[in-house]
Amino acid sequence: MIIKSIRLKEGFFERTFVFSNSVNLIHSRKNSCGKTTLLRFMLYVLGYNVPNTRKIKFKNCEAELVVECEAVGEVTLFRQSEIFIEVTINNEKQTFVLPEQQNDLHKIIFGTENSDILNNLLGAFYVDQEKGWTLLNRGIVIGSIHFNIEELIRGLSGLDCADLIRKEARLSKELEKYRQMFSVAQYRESLAADTGDLITESYEEATNVVESQLLIRQRSLKAELKRIDHTLSDNKRFKKYVADMKLFVQAPDGTTFPVTENNIVGLNDSIDLLIAKRKLVSVDYAAVSSQLELVQKEKDNEFEQIAFFKTATQMEIFDRRIANIPMNQVAIKKEITRLEKERKEVRDEISSKTKSNNSIVSAISKTIVNYLTKLGLGDKDTIPAGYLFTSNLKELSGAIMHKTAFAFRLAYILAIEDALKIKLPIILDSPSGKEVDQANIALMTELLKRDFSDHQLIIASIFTYDFDEVNTIEIKERLIEVN
Repeated sequence: MIIKSIRLKEGFFERTFVFSNSVNLIHSRKNSCGKTTLLRFMLYVLGYNVPNTRKIKFKNCEAELVVECEAVGEVTLFRQSEIFIEVTINNEKQTFVLPEQQNDLHKIIFGTENSDILNNLLGAFYVDQEKGWTLLNRGIVIGSIHFNIEELIRGLSGLDCADLIRKEARLSKELEKYRQMFSVAQYRESLAADTGDLITESYEEATNVVESQLLIRQRSLKAELKRIDHTLSDNKRFKKYVADMKLFVQAPDGTTFPVTENNIVGLNDSIDLLIAKRKLVSVDYAAVSSQLELVQKEKDNEFEQIAFFKTATQMEIFDRRIANIPMNQVAIKKEITRLEKERKEVRDEISSKTKSNNSIVSAISKTIVNYLTKLGLGDKDTIPAGYLFTSNLKELSGAIMHKTAFAFRLAYILAIEDALKIKLPIILDSPSGKEVDQANIALMTELLKRDFSDHQLIIASIFTYDFDEVNTIEIKERLIEVN
């Protein structure tokens, strides 16, 4: 994919930036002139939910991006709203609502329908100046956009762990609920040790018992009424059905007479009995409902009296009600332990399927070792085989972290290129970070020259870099400064 140009308009001011297919340097002599803003505008028009920068609000601007895609050719994207993008392909316009249709848009641009790949592409080709140079295999790319290497690998290798992932999500949701219950149970136990007004009084306990009994009785009577109504309806329909058949009955003396609804013996008696029973049940239901309403009103009045006579706070009323909820702290804790164990087993199974016998993992790992070696950070004998999935970042700092993040991103880009047959642009925001000297920048530059000369490179920096041909976009005081 090649980013060809972007046009920005803010009020009466408008500026168009044209990019080359090779190396592009967005340059300014000092910071805070708009270099990062320009990069984020590109991502914004591509449909990503990226944060504004301090000086420009994206929603107040018009932005038009032209890209060349391997799958569909030239695509023009126009965005002047946070909620939709207009896309033109071969003179045909389409509108995509965001964020709901973000992946639908990206399917066209990147040529894949795999959501695991689409959700992690940005983390491969864009390195943010704030989060990017510390992101290796999982974490925040920019704003609320995350990257996860396991997801990307599953997408690239075609692994389907959807059922396991849904199960993990369900277990996590249940765990969250039980943990909240456990917190409430602990709080309730602390109330039980208090001898003051927070302890549930016997009157309130008795009221709750009566209320529960009445609720049970009310539900039982309601179910009985429903059953009687259903039976009555069936019997009446049956009586009408028989009458509509126009049957005749012959007496012993040979006399015949028609069967009507009124001369069907026995069925009318059953219906009358059901009607009488329904009246009795209705009376009981009304009486129970009335008693229940009275009990609930008395209960509410009691809390109002507490608040009035004792100037009870919301916390005191809350405490009284919490103290009235039966909770078994031990049982809840056991359930939390069981769910944690089950979720860990599911996660281990997902991880095992992702990592085992996977050619994508082998290819990415091999590339990472190769690049880390070129950057002077080790070799195949000193870098662990599973370093791709490392979570130990404490030992990495400064230039080491910077170069490691760079090596990981390049490995991801090559793996995506091999799987999707697309050449992603490489967008780097401020690659000359803290503690990264010119010798390290030279090593990074040489890797890009050697292995990524056919990829578009876009760098935002106050420094210059040693490339043969560079399309320099100069920003002086402000990003959109040409009328």
